Amino acid sequence: MTSLISANGVDLPTRRLGQTGLRLPVLGFGTAPVGLSGYQDPGFDQKQSERNSLSALDAAIDYGIKFFDTAPAYANKIPTDGWSTDRASERMLGQALSNHGSKRDQLFIATKNMFDRMDAEGIRKSLDHSLRLLQTDYVDLLQIHGIIAKPFRADNWRNFITDEVLETFLQLRQEGKVRYIGVSGYREGALSALIETGVFQVVMPQFNYFYRGAEYELVKLAQQYGVAVIPMRPLTGGLMQGMLDEFFPGQKPSANPFKVAMKYILQFDCVSTIPVGMRTAREVEENVRLIQELEQEIGLGR
Repeated sequence: MTSLISANGVDLPTRRLGQTGLRLPVLGFGTAPVGLSGYQDPGFDQKQSERNSLSALDAAIDYGIKFFDTAPAYANKIPTDGWSTDRASERMLGQALSNHGSKRDQLFIATKNMFDRMDAEGIRKSLDHSLRLLQTDYVDLLQIHGIIAKPFRADNWRNFITDEVLETFLQLRQEGKVRYIGVSGYREGALSALIETGVFQVVMPQFNYFYRGAEYELVKLAQQYGVAVIPMRPLTGGLMQGMLDEFFPGQKPSANPFKVAMKYILQFDCVSTIPVGMRTAREVEENVRLIQELEQEIGLGR
């Protein structure tokens, strides 16, 4: 297979990032598989996995992918009462950024707070740790990480995202440690209410071919308020492959299911970029090809 890489990467279609004035390639890189050992087979080789992940990150930067989404919680899980502090995803992304130091200002790095510390001190300490691991003095996007509480609704979101949390995020932006702020989560009603506050430039709902709740209200509000939507698990987070393995074992589908998933999520104009989880350089190249095919077939730039 001939490589797509040229001296200047490849021409990936771009979209507006809400009302920030920025444009990003529609294909982004989701680093959860880089850091979460749970994405791997139980007996996987950690060192080889990290080598593969670093190759994937390097390839993505060479191909011209700009958006990289990470989080402190994207870490190797170990037996503990809380979340691991390994932060493998941030650490490896930082190594990749160091390898491409001259390109830092051309990239868009997004991370999140350690979500078991929703207080000013905890948020600041989490970000400072992230900056050290990422080997940078700022992140382009800091997001409140995935509120998963069942009562997280439009009428009670302030019980979880307090004035202290909002003020801390805004202060970090004023200090230059953060360029933009966002929020991720699993309750579309609450996220829609957060869009209406006008505080956030980006919102990250779980949104894909199987999880379509954001389609009914959130995307319309995001379009209205000029808020960028960056979908969580845009290619279904493994559900698509699991369905194929269960119902069509050993069979090759007539259409590439991941291309179908890309086509679905990119039909929405407010979707700025899709952070696809990738573990190898080969997966990066395959996803770049799918995006190029869709660009030729339906046009993706907005």
